[in-house]
Amino acid sequence: MPKSHSQHNYEACEFLLKDGNYLDWVITTAFYSALHLVQEDIFPFRDDEAFEYSSFEQYYSKSRDEGVRISKNQSTIKLVEQRINGAGTLYRNLHDLCKTCRYSNYHVSSKKARIAKSYLDKIRTLVGNQ
Repeated sequence: MPKSHSQHNYEACEFLLKDGNYLDWVITTAFYSALHLVQEDIFPFRDDEAFEYSSFEQYYSKSRDEGVRISKNQSTIKLVEQRINGAGTLYRNLHDLCKTCRYSNYHVSSKKARIAKSYLDKIRTLVGNQ
């Protein structure tokens, strides 16, 4: 069985953190590991009207058709806050770290990289994929 995108990115994050030379990529891989993890955990689900969403793309497309105009990242944050107890703030903070590190000329402290990894580890615990 092939490993999931989440697991692949998690392993890359761990490798890069140990290496210590690409701390911006530690944060980036931590975020993308979390993104795939939460989407794997949330979907499929039924909404209050019993409509079943099989994937994030289906959910996002339907919300756009209904006039909701937020980004995919903000939509995912909203879903995590609603559907994974205790993970909303962790996921939002990880998203914000990732967004910020892409604009800091690759200068990311080891402390920020470790914080990003800790957010990912906590999210993994909350969704039961340790």
